[in-house]
Amino acid sequence: MVRRLGVTAALLLLATLTVGFPALAQGAGELTVNFVVTPSRVELRAEPGDVIEFSVEVFNRGEAPLQLLTSVEDIEVSQNELIEGRDLAFTASRWSHFNADVIEVPAEGSTEARVRVAIPPDTPTGGYHAFAFFRSAPVQTDAGLLPSARIGVTVLLDVAPAGEVVERSASVSQTALDVSWTGLFTPVVTGRATIDNIGDAHVMAGGLHTYRTFPGSAVEELEVGPRMILRGTRHTFESTFDRVPLIGKVTVTSELVYQVGPNELPVILTQVTTWIIPWRLFILALLVAVQVIAGVRGSRRQKPQSTTDDEPVKESGRPKEMDKQCQEEEQESEPAHS
Repeated sequence: MVRRLGVTAALLLLATLTVGFPALAQGAGELTVNFVVTPSRVELRAEPGDVIEFSVEVFNRGEAPLQLLTSVEDIEVSQNELIEGRDLAFTASRWSHFNADVIEVPAEGSTEARVRVAIPPDTPTGGYHAFAFFRSAPVQTDAGLLPSARIGVTVLLDVAPAGEVVERSASVSQTALDVSWTGLFTPVVTGRATIDNIGDAHVMAGGLHTYRTFPGSAVEELEVGPRMILRGTRHTFESTFDRVPLIGKVTVTSELVYQVGPNELPVILTQVTTWIIPWRLFILALLVAVQVIAGVRGSRRQKPQSTTDDEPVKESGRPKEMDKQCQEEEQESEPAHS
């Protein structure tokens, strides 16, 4: 399913802005390093055998000149983000180099750094990636050695012969709802949708999680992403919903989109439902009921009897001694009547 840019797709536009992010290092309560690089991400297209260059601007916001070390490194990805059977053999770091290992940035000024990328002629069609890093030198102070500050520019490279298109494709491998309780009467639902990048290049993905409840009519849309998902990796989009009924059901509809072209955004829709059952509350109520029943039975056993052993009562309600005396009197009167 492909749709034109709309409300949901606007989330992805946030990820396409090439703005800079500050890199800060602090020590002993004072700001010692303060610099910004722009753009924060570079997207390139080239053919096998091409040599291309791009520039990055570094701004020093500090009041002292700044010396920065440069390097191009692989993008690190944890093992649980890798799709089974895939690896990260798509790095462009071995092809990329800064024009200088060290750059000087004047106080409250800027410097341009250039990166050269030489693509081998036998490079297969697909997407490649790397990080271009700027790192400040450690600073010695009276309080000790302050660690260096570091900021990286993401380099994304599509390589394909003229006329070929790098395929971008993704799928949702799992959608789940987990229920947790912050108290006996406070359920919280966490929705998760995992999207796998099964194409030949990176994708930008994001979207909405829409929650609906029954009983009731609570509806809430929560934005997830945007997020860059590298080739051969996966990412789980997560959101939390707390307008949950004590007893009932919650349904989440996950609407994730990924960017194929400027106005081409395939939509992946999935849905999952879970029931909210306060088992702990039911168990607590059962335990209370058992205690109450046990207490009632115990009080009945301890209730005092209405008669004593000295005056046992027959069904007629007269003491046994009175019955015996009456029997003797009747026996004495029998001869006189005869």
